[in-house]
Amino acid sequence: MSTSPGSGDPSDATPLNPDPTGQDPSATDPAAGEKAQLQAAIFQVARAAAGRSLHEIRELLQAEFSRRGVKAPTTIWLDSVASAAFHGEPYLIDLPAALAAEAAVPAPNDGVRKRLAGRRELRQDKLPVGTFPPASAWELDSGDVTGGTPEPRPDPRAVLGNTRAVRQLLAVAASGVASLLAVAAVWAARNARHRRPGRSTAGGA
Repeated sequence: MSTSPGSGDPSDATPLNPDPTGQDPSATDPAAGEKAQLQAAIFQVARAAAGRSLHEIRELLQAEFSRRGVKAPTTIWLDSVASAAFHGEPYLIDLPAALAAEAAVPAPNDGVRKRLAGRRELRQDKLPVGTFPPASAWELDSGDVTGGTPEPRPDPRAVLGNTRAVRQLLAVAASGVASLLAVAAVWAARNARHRRPGRSTAGGA
């Protein structure tokens, strides 16, 4: 974490925390002490921010940072912190820094205090041994991952050729059915003419 005054351009700013959630117990943050001082200063100013202008809150933050021997990473970050305090909410760098800062300066509102209390309880709770399987149980063999040798896929050209052949067969079959229906219709018409009764000649001279 940079200790030089920010330029307003966050493109070259160093991230405030490599593990902001604190879920990796093996992670060590070299800037933990500096962030705790920044967070304590934020808590201190947020408690006195009510009724002050944004410019006044910004100056209070800079003065408190200077008193604690730390500096804002960037001017944009400082503006965000001042804006949060202006609206009654303390800016939280991360939960580990907030927990460390609260040991020296109480959090400025009930919502943050309850959130930090819940986080503190989670840190103290430990799951029983055997809750999760050992790390070796999560390792998979190559056979488990692939399920064996994959079956070869059909050649798209062969599939296309088979499809065309099937279509041609269907077309020929449809043509044959149409011809049979036409022949059947002709025979039916002829049979109907032969079955008509002849004209009566009774009563002639």
